[in-house]
Amino acid sequence: MAKLKPGAITIDLETGGIYGDLDHCPREDLLESAEALLSLLPQVKHKGLWGLAKAFDADCYLHTERASYKVPEDIRLELYRGNDVAGRRFRLVPLGKTERATYWQYHWYSKLVGSVRGGKVTADTEGIPDLTAEAGAEMERRAEEIRRREASKPRQLKIEF
Repeated sequence: MAKLKPGAITIDLETGGIYGDLDHCPREDLLESAEALLSLLPQVKHKGLWGLAKAFDADCYLHTERASYKVPEDIRLELYRGNDVAGRRFRLVPLGKTERATYWQYHWYSKLVGSVRGGKVTADTEGIPDLTAEAGAEMERRAEEIRRREASKPRQLKIEF
């Protein structure tokens, strides 16, 4: 059975894309967490649900376009216990009225790490649109513009007597 491992991920249920934090966690761990999250779908599936997510620790989220959703009380996932943070517990929090396009615009730093195909998690991303690519490119353009402006400013040395 798949367990939640450290690392932030988001599964976009509309495209099947799995996004994660490759700068801090191995792809295999992120995909195992995605598999664990997907196992919740039969219990939480409802209209408006477009995404499942997990923070670095054990906090998990349901992204829905609807204003409210009551999480069934008996939902649980097993946590990976290696390098465990004391007192860490699984929590599932519904995040209502989350608009997909806006979410991906603000999560530009997430990388496309895998996909869901036929209900199974895979590292294959071929044919999956990268929902963070446009916002990521815009952020890189802004960073480059700032670097250019900073490089063109004259430098002054402060000489103290």
